[in-house]
Amino acid sequence: MAPVFPLATDVFQDIINVAAAPLRLRDNQELSGLGSGQIIGADLAEPLWTTDVRLFPAFSDDAVDIQAMIESLDGVLKTFYLYDPRTSHPRADPDGSILGAATPTIAGLNANNRAMAVTGLPAGYVLSRGDMLAFDYADPARRALHRIGETVIADGTGLTPEFEVRPHFRPGVETGLPVNLIKPAAKMIIVPGSYQPPVSDDYGTTSITFTALQSIRAG
Repeated sequence: MAPVFPLATDVFQDIINVAAAPLRLRDNQELSGLGSGQIIGADLAEPLWTTDVRLFPAFSDDAVDIQAMIESLDGVLKTFYLYDPRTSHPRADPDGSILGAATPTIAGLNANNRAMAVTGLPAGYVLSRGDMLAFDYADPARRALHRIGETVIADGTGLTPEFEVRPHFRPGVETGLPVNLIKPAAKMIIVPGSYQPPVSDDYGTTSITFTALQSIRAG
């Protein structure tokens, strides 16, 4: 069966056996100095998520299988979803059992473009500072990934207070969108030249690494 892109986490990340993918925001900023000594900073473009991905060591046969999966991405031409294993679940719900079958959605968006409220959670559900959430927005759909900046607790109706996230929201985000708290993933590409193909050591195992960068293009 032909692969469907972006590759879902259960058919790519979970198969290639990612050991670490610590997501961080890569700012696109400049810093200028004036003759007065004043320093001025400016955003040139919106920040993007990036990470250095490291896979668990694999035996040569498994590594060749993984190599074929990575090569199916055709360099930067195809995309895949990637989550940070450290934040695969909310810290207060490490296996997702408290969330269960709940279907959280965006309940409100602040005009400052960096704060939101979520509804549809179990009563008393905790979102901790550092947790991550993802949702699709706009038409055609794009994927947003945000890190939560403050700890909040849902009330008895499942509604959280407003909380800040980073990065800021992009155009097209609106209330009512479903929010994913379990394995929240960004759509990514592999940075050209960063992929290190498997090389066997004396024990017949290999290590594979690459750098991934967020893609915000639709589709």
